[in-house]
Amino acid sequence: MPRIHFGLEIPNTQPWEVLRAAALRADGQRWRTLWAYDHLLPCTAEELPLTVVSADECEAGPILEGWTLLAALAALTRRVRLGCMVSPASFRPPGLLAKMAVTVDHVSQGRVDLGLGAGWHEREHEAFGIPLGDLRERSDRLEEATQVLRQLLSGPGPSDFQGRFFRLVQAPFAPPPRQAHLPLLVAGGGEKRTLRTVARHADACNLYGNVFGSLSEVRHKLRVLDELCREAGRDPGQVRRTVTLYGDVVEDPRRARELRAWLGQHLPEDEAEALPLGEPSRLIEAVEPYVALGVDEIVLNGPALDLEHLDRLERQVLAAFD
Repeated sequence: MPRIHFGLEIPNTQPWEVLRAAALRADGQRWRTLWAYDHLLPCTAEELPLTVVSADECEAGPILEGWTLLAALAALTRRVRLGCMVSPASFRPPGLLAKMAVTVDHVSQGRVDLGLGAGWHEREHEAFGIPLGDLRERSDRLEEATQVLRQLLSGPGPSDFQGRFFRLVQAPFAPPPRQAHLPLLVAGGGEKRTLRTVARHADACNLYGNVFGSLSEVRHKLRVLDELCREAGRDPGQVRRTVTLYGDVVEDPRRARELRAWLGQHLPEDEAEALPLGEPSRLIEAVEPYVALGVDEIVLNGPALDLEHLDRLERQVLAAFD
């Protein structure tokens, strides 16, 4: 079986002590990456179905800031790569985001991936007075932000840029990233704009493989990305492909059925029942088609962060792909 890597999303909605312990345990396991959220409010209940039971509870619940959390984890861990899945281009000027990423890259000795997206959480932007804009504006801003980030991170500067949203005027940028090339990941599957931005400027993409997507959709979007890369004069193999799956090993069959019903509440019944929540074989069988597609990394969202549970997950699922 071809090699595939695994990433773990650790929800910032959990207390620092839980996140710290989970990150340290994962650092010694098979995980390639740890991803935090970059949100100021918790996501909608549909985005966090394994940790909340209502939209009201989700919005009222606590959440730690993602990049400062990464800086703390960077100082504690030694091997695993770190990133936010993903930072909205609406939150910060790309020059500031680049400085933040490079700072964490130095703390981590060169283990940062910079994830970027267009932004989507309307209530979050409204609550904190951050302009979000319509879909076209978000796409335009995302493309500009990726250009600025690529220019700054590639160095050596000083850099100039004039766009609709962002401007650089002889902007110096030192120090450079600790790693020779700090990877830029763009999340989203929009075929007219987002995947074109990936093909032109990014090192990696992230797509949803269940709940908010499907295997057939991922297959189609990767084909579109290949063609867009060729149109942009790039080898499609230069773009790392990652897919987020919601799933976990759940030992109690009744609890597993409840979670599949909750997580799949907006899916057809057969797709909800097939979600990878339950015995380890469910998760293994869910990952295998993405291995066949040539996906580089599966990012798991939803696993419990209990340390014994992370041990079982590694032993029963991740080890099957060695």
